[in-house]
Amino acid sequence: MTRKIAEISNGLSVFFLKKHGFLPQGDSWRNGGIKWTWDDWQSNIGFSVQTQTDDNSGYIELTYAVTDGQSDEKTEMKYKIKLVTTSCNYGGKRYWFECPLTTNDEYCGRRVGVIYSVGKLFGCRYCANVAYRAQFESGKYRVGSSTKPNIQDALTEATTRYYNGKPTRKFRRYLRLRERLEIMWAKIAEKLDIIQ
Repeated sequence: MTRKIAEISNGLSVFFLKKHGFLPQGDSWRNGGIKWTWDDWQSNIGFSVQTQTDDNSGYIELTYAVTDGQSDEKTEMKYKIKLVTTSCNYGGKRYWFECPLTTNDEYCGRRVGVIYSVGKLFGCRYCANVAYRAQFESGKYRVGSSTKPNIQDALTEATTRYYNGKPTRKFRRYLRLRERLEIMWAKIAEKLDIIQ
Protein backbone atom coordinates (compact mmCIF):
# COMPACT_ATOMS: atom_id res chain seq x y z
CA MET A 1 0.00 0.00 0.00
CA THR A 2 1.45 3.38 -0.99
CA ARG A 3 1.78 6.05 1.65
CA LYS A 4 -0.36 9.15 1.48
CA ILE A 5 0.95 12.66 2.12
CA ALA A 6 -0.33 14.16 5.38
CA GLU A 7 -0.51 17.73 4.09
CA ILE A 8 -2.98 16.76 1.32
CA SER A 9 -4.92 14.04 3.17
CA ASN A 10 -8.28 14.39 4.86
CA GLY A 11 -7.23 15.05 8.44
CA LEU A 12 -9.28 16.24 11.41
CA SER A 13 -7.32 17.88 14.21
CA VAL A 14 -8.15 18.23 17.90
CA PHE A 15 -6.38 21.58 17.72
CA PHE A 16 -8.84 22.72 14.99
CA LEU A 17 -11.75 21.67 17.22
CA LYS A 18 -10.29 23.56 20.19
CA LYS A 19 -9.55 26.70 18.17
CA HIS A 20 -13.11 26.89 16.84
CA GLY A 21 -14.82 26.28 20.19
CA PHE A 22 -15.95 22.67 19.74
CA LEU A 23 -14.21 21.48 22.93
CA PRO A 24 -15.61 23.62 25.76
CA GLN A 25 -15.00 22.85 29.42
CA GLY A 26 -17.82 20.91 31.07
CA ASP A 27 -20.49 18.53 29.83
CA SER A 28 -21.82 19.78 26.48
CA TRP A 29 -22.66 19.00 22.86
CA ARG A 30 -21.33 20.90 19.88
CA ASN A 31 -22.08 20.23 16.20
CA GLY A 32 -20.08 21.33 13.19
CA GLY A 33 -18.52 20.35 9.92
CA ILE A 34 -15.36 20.65 7.89
CA LYS A 35 -14.70 20.77 4.13
CA TRP A 36 -11.46 19.73 2.46
CA THR A 37 -10.65 21.15 -0.98
CA TRP A 38 -7.72 20.08 -3.18
CA ASP A 39 -7.62 21.58 -6.69
CA ASP A 40 -10.97 20.52 -8.23
CA TRP A 41 -11.75 17.84 -5.61
CA GLN A 42 -13.88 18.40 -2.48
CA SER A 43 -14.83 16.34 0.53
CA ASN A 44 -16.79 17.24 3.63
CA ILE A 45 -17.80 15.73 6.92
CA GLY A 46 -20.18 16.60 9.74
CA PHE A 47 -19.44 15.95 13.38
CA SER A 48 -20.95 16.10 16.86
CA VAL A 49 -18.65 16.50 19.85
CA GLN A 50 -19.68 15.34 23.34
CA THR A 51 -17.39 16.43 26.16
CA GLN A 52 -17.88 15.00 29.63
CA THR A 53 -16.47 15.92 33.01
CA ASP A 54 -17.21 12.85 35.13
CA ASP A 55 -14.67 10.42 33.64
CA ASN A 56 -12.54 12.99 31.76
CA SER A 57 -13.51 11.59 28.38
CA GLY A 58 -15.97 12.15 25.59
CA TYR A 59 -16.33 11.30 21.94
CA ILE A 60 -16.74 12.76 18.49
CA GLU A 61 -19.28 11.25 16.12
CA LEU A 62 -18.42 11.69 12.43
CA THR A 63 -21.20 11.67 9.84
CA TYR A 64 -20.27 11.34 6.17
CA ALA A 65 -20.92 9.48 2.93
CA VAL A 66 -18.41 7.25 1.14
CA THR A 67 -18.74 6.60 -2.60
CA ASP A 68 -17.54 3.30 -4.02
CA GLY A 69 -15.18 4.05 -6.93
CA GLN A 70 -16.36 1.11 -9.04
CA SER A 71 -20.14 1.12 -8.59
CA ASP A 72 -20.69 4.78 -7.58
CA GLU A 73 -22.78 3.47 -4.68
CA LYS A 74 -22.92 5.77 -1.63
CA THR A 75 -22.66 4.45 1.91
CA GLU A 76 -23.76 6.68 4.80
CA MET A 77 -21.35 6.42 7.73
CA LYS A 78 -21.72 7.28 11.42
CA TYR A 79 -18.47 6.71 13.23
CA LYS A 80 -17.58 7.41 16.88
CA ILE A 81 -14.06 8.13 18.06
CA LYS A 82 -13.25 8.39 21.74
CA LEU A 83 -11.81 11.64 23.11
CA VAL A 84 -9.44 11.27 26.05
CA THR A 85 -7.86 14.00 28.15
CA THR A 86 -4.57 14.67 29.86
CA SER A 87 -3.93 17.26 32.54
CA CYS A 88 -1.94 20.36 31.66
CA ASN A 89 0.88 21.62 33.91
CA TYR A 90 -0.89 24.88 34.80
CA GLY A 91 -4.43 23.53 35.10
CA GLY A 92 -7.07 22.58 32.59
CA LYS A 93 -6.98 19.62 30.29
CA ARG A 94 -5.96 18.74 26.75
CA TYR A 95 -8.09 16.57 24.48
CA TRP A 96 -6.77 13.80 22.22
CA PHE A 97 -8.32 11.31 19.82
CA GLU A 98 -7.91 7.64 20.69
CA CYS A 99 -7.29 5.73 17.45
CA PRO A 100 -10.10 3.15 17.10
CA LEU A 101 -8.53 1.02 14.36
CA THR A 102 -7.00 -2.42 14.64
CA THR A 103 -3.85 -3.49 12.82
CA ASN A 104 -2.66 -7.10 12.79
CA ASP A 105 -5.60 -8.01 15.06
CA GLU A 106 -4.42 -5.57 17.74
CA TYR A 107 -6.34 -2.51 18.89
CA CYS A 108 -4.26 0.59 18.18
CA GLY A 109 -5.54 2.98 20.88
CA ARG A 110 -2.81 5.58 20.22
CA ARG A 111 -3.48 9.01 21.68
CA VAL A 112 -3.12 11.41 18.73
CA GLY A 113 -3.91 15.00 17.85
CA VAL A 114 -4.90 14.34 14.22
CA ILE A 115 -6.91 11.55 12.61
CA TYR A 116 -6.88 10.78 8.88
CA SER A 117 -9.33 9.03 6.57
CA VAL A 118 -8.47 5.38 5.98
CA GLY A 119 -10.86 4.12 3.31
CA LYS A 120 -14.25 4.32 5.00
CA LEU A 121 -12.88 4.92 8.52
CA PHE A 122 -10.64 7.39 10.36
CA GLY A 123 -7.52 6.62 12.38
CA CYS A 124 -4.04 7.76 13.38
CA ARG A 125 -1.37 8.40 10.75
CA TYR A 126 0.35 5.10 11.54
CA CYS A 127 -2.80 3.06 10.85
CA ALA A 128 -3.69 5.28 7.88
CA ASN A 129 -0.18 4.87 6.42
CA VAL A 130 0.26 8.64 6.14
CA ALA A 131 3.65 10.38 6.07
CA TYR A 132 4.68 14.01 6.07
CA ARG A 133 5.88 15.49 2.78
CA ALA A 134 9.44 15.89 4.12
CA GLN A 135 9.62 12.13 4.69
CA PHE A 136 9.31 11.54 0.93
CA GLU A 137 12.31 13.75 0.14
CA SER A 138 15.77 12.26 0.11
CA GLY A 139 18.45 13.66 2.38
CA LYS A 140 20.12 15.51 -0.47
CA TYR A 141 16.99 17.51 -1.28
CA ARG A 142 15.34 17.82 2.12
CA VAL A 143 14.88 21.44 3.11
CA GLY A 144 13.74 20.69 6.63
CA SER A 145 12.97 23.87 8.55
CA SER A 146 15.01 26.11 6.24
CA THR A 147 12.43 27.79 4.08
CA LYS A 148 12.38 31.42 3.04
CA PRO A 149 9.42 32.31 5.33
CA ASN A 150 11.17 30.66 8.31
CA ILE A 151 14.38 32.54 7.57
CA GLN A 152 12.48 35.81 7.25
CA ASP A 153 10.72 35.17 10.58
CA ALA A 154 14.06 34.42 12.24
CA LEU A 155 15.49 37.71 10.93
CA THR A 156 12.43 39.62 12.17
CA GLU A 157 12.81 38.06 15.64
CA ALA A 158 16.49 39.06 15.79
CA THR A 159 15.86 42.70 16.71
CA THR A 160 19.34 43.01 18.25
CA ARG A 161 21.90 41.42 15.97
CA TYR A 162 25.09 41.95 18.00
CA TYR A 163 25.78 42.41 21.70
CA ASN A 164 29.29 43.25 22.93
CA GLY A 165 30.62 42.55 19.44
CA LYS A 166 29.14 39.01 19.29
CA PRO A 167 26.06 37.86 17.38
CA THR A 168 23.00 37.31 19.60
CA ARG A 169 21.37 33.87 19.94
CA LYS A 170 18.44 34.81 17.68
CA PHE A 171 20.72 36.28 15.02
CA ARG A 172 22.89 33.11 15.10
CA ARG A 173 19.71 31.08 14.49
CA TYR A 174 18.95 33.25 11.45
CA LEU A 175 22.50 32.72 10.12
CA ARG A 176 22.26 28.93 10.60
CA LEU A 177 18.93 28.73 8.75
CA ARG A 178 20.22 30.88 5.89
CA GLU A 179 23.37 28.77 5.58
CA ARG A 180 21.33 25.53 5.59
CA LEU A 181 19.12 26.86 2.77
CA GLU A 182 22.14 27.94 0.72
CA ILE A 183 23.75 24.49 1.14
CA MET A 184 20.53 22.80 0.06
CA TRP A 185 20.30 24.93 -3.10
CA ALA A 186 23.98 24.24 -3.87
CA LYS A 187 23.36 20.48 -3.59
CA ILE A 188 20.36 20.66 -5.89
CA ALA A 189 22.26 22.75 -8.43
CA GLU A 190 25.18 20.32 -8.30
CA LYS A 191 22.90 17.33 -8.79
CA LEU A 192 21.15 18.95 -11.75
CA ASP A 193 24.47 20.11 -13.31
CA ILE A 194 23.41 23.75 -13.18
CA ILE A 195 26.80 24.81 -11.84
CA GLN A 196 29.47 24.24 -14.44
